[in-house]
Amino acid sequence: MRFRPLLLVILAGALAGCGDRRLLLGVDALSFTSPQDRVDPFGPVPALVVPVQTGEVPVLDDLHVNLFGGADQIVNVDQATLTLSANLADSTGSGLDTLRVYMSDVSTDPRTTAPVVIAPVVLTPGQSTSIHAVVGGDPRVTSLFTNSQMRVTVTTSLQGPAVGQPLNGVITLTTLRADVVASRRNM
Repeated sequence: MRFRPLLLVILAGALAGCGDRRLLLGVDALSFTSPQDRVDPFGPVPALVVPVQTGEVPVLDDLHVNLFGGADQIVNVDQATLTLSANLADSTGSGLDTLRVYMSDVSTDPRTTAPVVIAPVVLTPGQSTSIHAVVGGDPRVTSLFTNSQMRVTVTTSLQGPAVGQPLNGVITLTTLRADVVASRRNM
């Protein structure tokens, strides 16, 4: 806990030295995970005339992300931009997927909130599909960065093929990052 006052002094000093009194912070949520937690194999989702839907399945489940405790005492969070990137490698079968990102404060289950990112994907056998979604200007996201901790869940929701081989593959999360712009709080 001795480092918190030091962090606040460093933040205050950094803001005092900035020409327009803005501080840019990057929060890499994947750095709070191990590499194997970022990879999620899926399938087999069988081929049926009425395609099978898996419902939402967590890729990252209720990840607790530590932020800068006490920073809200010296800065205002003006904007937060969230970036999600993933690679979906479809080995067999065609299908659909929807990746969702849920974010909440520390006392709320992320999946009880509306998703911040909804990224639909068409899966083709033998193909890799990259997803890159950027969300900026969402006040729900921005307000979370005034806390010392937040929670994040990323889900996948697959739909298998109507005919052909079962759907199989791997989802790899490559980026889950927030870029935060803060300004000096008038005291």
